[in-house]
Amino acid sequence: MTSKLAQRLKRYAQRLGLVAKDCRSRRIVVMIECLLNQNARDDGAAVSPAMTEAVLELCRRYAAGIVQIPCPEMRALGFERSRPPGVSIRQALDTEPGRACCRQIGREIAERLQDYRRQGYDIVAVLGGNPESPGCAVHIKENGLTEQSGVMMQELFSELHNKGIVVSFRGMRDADPAWLAEDLAWLEALLRKAG
Repeated sequence: MTSKLAQRLKRYAQRLGLVAKDCRSRRIVVMIECLLNQNARDDGAAVSPAMTEAVLELCRRYAAGIVQIPCPEMRALGFERSRPPGVSIRQALDTEPGRACCRQIGREIAERLQDYRRQGYDIVAVLGGNPESPGCAVHIKENGLTEQSGVMMQELFSELHNKGIVVSFRGMRDADPAWLAEDLAWLEALLRKAG
């Protein structure tokens, strides 16, 4: 069957009411790559073998889709986070080339979220990382993020702000079980409210 014929048959079936209703929840959670894939973390920083399962389980339970933020460290510095001796990952990201890389990622994510918003989707939250993450830490202040926040999160927040997209940011602090429990309770409250 050709794709044109399949499309015509689908439209005909929709007119007759024979096609199931679109089941999308229209809820999105934006999260950093290493929550989905701990293998993306810097050597020694992974806290689980594969993923931060509790975060993903909440998204599954509340039928929230996921938009992944690519790892800014790997994008800017490579998998091994290559940089001159004595230069931290944070220092390497907080340079013009590092910030430009994070800004580009932020712009791509902001444009995608803008498209979702235009289609009536609810952007529930942006989930960053642990408090010391050079790219993805989230430290909140009134009306924004502090300078201690990761370079990527700062750039993403700015890009979203430029597009008029207001969304809650939070670090999923999976390095400490008590912190993670607080963050999961926060996320669950947002997902429940969005549902």
